[in-house]
Amino acid sequence: MIKAVGTDIAKNSRFDNLNEGVLRKIFTQSELDEAGRRSDASAFFSSRFAAKEAFVKALGKGFKAIKANMIEIRENEDGMPYIVTLSDVLNRDERVFLSISHEEEYSVAMVVIDGKE
Repeated sequence: MIKAVGTDIAKNSRFDNLNEGVLRKIFTQSELDEAGRRSDASAFFSSRFAAKEAFVKALGKGFKAIKANMIEIRENEDGMPYIVTLSDVLNRDERVFLSISHEEEYSVAMVVIDGKE
């Protein structure tokens, strides 16, 4: 059963010149490392931020319940993104589905939380 949905859109250029201190407040070390290996770091950061925003919107608690750098966006071997939390904000029976898309200067993400009522 679908319990919640969250969505967010972020402008890629917003992440062009952020200093390392700000980036560390938003992203995990693994995400920072991955961005460093990519030619599209701003789009990468933008998409991950949109995913984190969509997730906390679906939780209904915003970043008061969990810090952005306690949420990590990973990809499986097929490139499908998924969310890992370094916190206990989800119940054991809840599953999270994530979709990320990029178009020119924007990244958008949608999160669905599924579980028992």
